[in-house]
Amino acid sequence: MLADVHSHLDQDPAAALGRAQSNDVGIILAAAIDLTTSRMNVSLAEKYSQVKACIGVHPWRADLFTPETESAMAELIKKGKVTAISETGIDVMRRRSDDFRTELAPLPLEVQLEAFRAQVGLAVNRNLFLIVHDRGASKEILKVFDQFMDHPPRGIIHGFLGSVDEARQYRQRGFLISINKRNLPAVNPVLETLTLNEIVLETDSNEPAHVADTCDMVASLKGVTKAEVAEATTENLKKLLESCV
Repeated sequence: MLADVHSHLDQDPAAALGRAQSNDVGIILAAAIDLTTSRMNVSLAEKYSQVKACIGVHPWRADLFTPETESAMAELIKKGKVTAISETGIDVMRRRSDDFRTELAPLPLEVQLEAFRAQVGLAVNRNLFLIVHDRGASKEILKVFDQFMDHPPRGIIHGFLGSVDEARQYRQRGFLISINKRNLPAVNPVLETLTLNEIVLETDSNEPAHVADTCDMVASLKGVTKAEVAEATTENLKKLLESCV
């Protein structure tokens, strides 16, 4: 069985989930970008057993995060279907318009930090894990993690594009490194240093069935079978899920 730890199910989810099932994708973490998609993900998790609901405000939309947003997220968590805060993080490299056609300047760092700190706090206080968006901001993200040393955050670094050293720092804190095919071969040097027990797979798309392609590529790069990659990465996610029960 395969698992996609980062999929956006906002376009015909029933059809996408059907295709995923046909490709043996048994666990799908539905990522949110705002409160609307957070609510949608909770509804999908209530309807489809393979979907794990995630809620969160994307760093490109951190200026929309308010105390009211945080309260609404806390209420969603109370429903019992929320698995993780996803996605949240910091991005100092880029930002796109809602239609993805226009490149925008990143939001001010302090705006992003405020939203990120609050969402890390939600995860830590509610026994959830994080799926973190990091673009050029590992130092800032790790500093936020340091503010929660009594209850260290855990989770996944989504669509990893950092250095070997940055991957090592995240691994030392217990975070899994998520691989998607768009980031290969850019992260091949990082992947070479990681074992199968340290990674998970994702699509970062509306098509979780395509996680099978990521699995094929990782298997080829690591010199192992697709079955070995699928088994290891899915087990890694299952252990993380079990840690939050």
